[in-house]
Amino acid sequence: MGIEEQRRRDARLHALLRRQDGVISLDQARELGFSDSTIRRRVATKQWFRIAYRVYLVATHEETPRATIRAAMLSVGGEAVLVGPAAAWWWGLLDVRPAPLEIAVERERQHRRRPGVLLVRRTVPGADRTVRHGLRVTTPVPTVLDAAATLGVDRGARVVDRALQRQVVTLEALRRAQVRRSGRRGAPVTARLLALAAGGAVSEAERLAHTRMRRGGIDGWVANLPMDVPGFGRAVVDVAFLAEKVILEIDGWAYHRDLRAFLVDGPRQAALTAEGWVVVRTHWYELTENPEAFVANLRRVLRSRS
Repeated sequence: MGIEEQRRRDARLHALLRRQDGVISLDQARELGFSDSTIRRRVATKQWFRIAYRVYLVATHEETPRATIRAAMLSVGGEAVLVGPAAAWWWGLLDVRPAPLEIAVERERQHRRRPGVLLVRRTVPGADRTVRHGLRVTTPVPTVLDAAATLGVDRGARVVDRALQRQVVTLEALRRAQVRRSGRRGAPVTARLLALAAGGAVSEAERLAHTRMRRGGIDGWVANLPMDVPGFGRAVVDVAFLAEKVILEIDGWAYHRDLRAFLVDGPRQAALTAEGWVVVRTHWYELTENPEAFVANLRRVLRSRS
């Protein structure tokens, strides 16, 4: 191979590695003109590391979560599609890369087992898949529902909430897709999450807050109390402790706290503070995932006001 030809090959290699987070498959290396002996030599000299079956990570790149997902997809090959929580992570709807990685493959194709990969034998319709950052992945609506079905109500709620808040999906689109998947695994979970998304998270958060306070021995409160707040007007507060002049405001998901809620809550809280009230806020996630912290914080505030 001449020097100029080698330079062109190396330029194509570097461009590919930039696109693929430092990962290259055996077939891609061969297409670039690398012989099997050259590939073996690069592995032996630790210029390339085998990261998956027939897939390598070059030594100049870190083994990032993105790289491991790309490696898994290249290893499976064919018309494989990234689905479930892994697809949600690829769309930026999860903070931590899940394990194992769920990859949908055609039913009739045979695949060997891959460490850290769960092969799901199902055909993803063309309308439900796309290419994002070079990977075949389910589109946002099936991604959100698949991920929520796998993660369950508590963790799945964060995916649905974040997708709605960022306007990656709409509630109506999720509802339409839910009808089509009524018989699928996890359908009851996604149905409950859509009910929470429609406003049920707020009422359920209120119910949970009341339950947590009763179980924590916190009394002396009134729920849904109408108040005339000087400088603001009529307001209904979620929970009021009249003796301590403490108000508890209860939120559902971030999706429910739209611009209008912020515009109303800010002036109302400022007016209440001016009248000597202390406002404590809680939300659905704290009440479901860390109720002890909610009770301890509220008790601490009430004690300081007694």
